Amino acid sequence: MFASPIQILPKKQMTEETKVPTKVFISYSWDSEEHKERVLALANTLRSPWGIETDIDQYVRAKPPFTPSQGWDLWMEKRIEWAKFVLIVCTETYKRRFRGDEEPGIGRGSTWEGTIIRQHLYNNQLASTKFIPVVFSSQDLTHVPIIFNGHDIYILEDEKSLRGLCYRLRKEPIIAMPEVATAKLQAPPAPKFFSPQTSQAEPPSVFLDIAEIQYQTFIKLEAEPEEPSVNVQINNCTQSENLLKLEELLKAKKIKEADEQTRMLIFMDNQNKPLMATGIRQLSLDLLGSIDCLWMKYNAGKFGLKVQQQIWQKIQKPEKPRFNLFAKKVEPLTESQAWNRLGCLVGWRSDDEKLLPDTKLVFSIKAPPGCFPRTRSWLHGGYGNTVKQFVALMERVAQLE
Repeated sequence: MFASPIQILPKKQMTEETKVPTKVFISYSWDSEEHKERVLALANTLRSPWGIETDIDQYVRAKPPFTPSQGWDLWMEKRIEWAKFVLIVCTETYKRRFRGDEEPGIGRGSTWEGTIIRQHLYNNQLASTKFIPVVFSSQDLTHVPIIFNGHDIYILEDEKSLRGLCYRLRKEPIIAMPEVATAKLQAPPAPKFFSPQTSQAEPPSVFLDIAEIQYQTFIKLEAEPEEPSVNVQINNCTQSENLLKLEELLKAKKIKEADEQTRMLIFMDNQNKPLMATGIRQLSLDLLGSIDCLWMKYNAGKFGLKVQQQIWQKIQKPEKPRFNLFAKKVEPLTESQAWNRLGCLVGWRSDDEKLLPDTKLVFSIKAPPGCFPRTRSWLHGGYGNTVKQFVALMERVAQLE
């Protein structure tokens, strides 16, 4: 019997049990009046009904003397120290100012806050749960500063995502974890290795053929190695050897060499040519599955064909309906826009969507999820064809079990 399903704790119960409100400061940039209103709406919602003591600069400007007596620079520093958590509202403008790339004299507030936040993270060697990056749309995920890549990022697109953030800010569990039950298990039946003897007849003689036993043992060892790596059922001996070489490179964390070896395997399966639509549809699923398995296995599930395919599917999904507080109409992405977005997310392109040369790629486990293998290097390309070929490849990968 299984335990009853996990229950979400009701918001009312949380509010009544919380005695000291959590202090939260919101760091953001003045992108537009609409953006400022959305940040204000977020702050108001955190304060009521969620009971989180939230502060932003707009509250100071709303009442006399309309500016902090100690100056904005010291006010920002003290607010960040005062807060238990600091929400970082990430946008393209905020990221630019956070990194100090803004033009002189523009956006001094968010630039100054970014400096203070980076210093806090530096002092704590990035080991801090104080700073929480949030975005109002999944399209802004590419604008989250790289220093927050290891943090949970909250996409405030609906009521569910906002609730998850609020539970964390209130330091309350979002689920009720049941206690481990103490149960006495029935003793298993006594094993019966031999059936009762019905007669005392002398057992038949056994003749051992030593040569046959040695042969069968050799066959078994060949078929079932003691430490199997990947179940590759491919008859082509050269291809199997190349897969073993790929595994050795991945074991040794030689990402760049492994990426080149993977491309060579794909080209060999396609008559030593880059992939076009026809070749993609005929790619061996056994080969694709083996490549994906190796990349996943030796990179903690961070790289692989299925990882890229999942990211691609997520980008192409239509925007979910947003609740009124954060309502914003978003036009669906074209395949070309989705392709550029994928390149930014997996680290093939820069923030301005320019294709990065090999010298600027991170050939290590620190690269973004889905960065390797670089399937874009498998494609024949051509004007308007690269995206179509990639779509065909992702459709082929989706056929993997």
